[in-house]
Amino acid sequence: MKRPALIIFGVCALFAIGMVVWALASEGGEEASPAAVSPELEDGKNLFVTNCGSCHTLAKAGTDGVVGPNLDETLAPPGTPADPEQTKQRVLIAIENGVQGRMPAGIVGGAQAEEVADFVAQVAGD
Repeated sequence: MKRPALIIFGVCALFAIGMVVWALASEGGEEASPAAVSPELEDGKNLFVTNCGSCHTLAKAGTDGVVGPNLDETLAPPGTPADPEQTKQRVLIAIENGVQGRMPAGIVGGAQAEEVADFVAQVAGD
């Protein structure tokens, strides 16, 4: 292996290790403690925590993701009334199609995607 390639590999390896250490050291904030939700939203909450929570922060799910956007802020900014049906459609589109290479498409599908989208739409910003 030539020296420049070895240096590039080393820098990339250090960056990757640094990201892992940072992610493991990041502690959830006080706002990221799971909250009770209505029984009809419980399955969506569990699916969200399992499939989305490592990347996204959502207070009602008790998740404090370190990669994706904070959904409380993105989907329901303070002072902006949210339309749950419009928000649900927005979340479904992101789940089905992914988001500009940052979020893969189809993390959950079908009825599970509907449950996650409904949960997120109902609780974002609460």
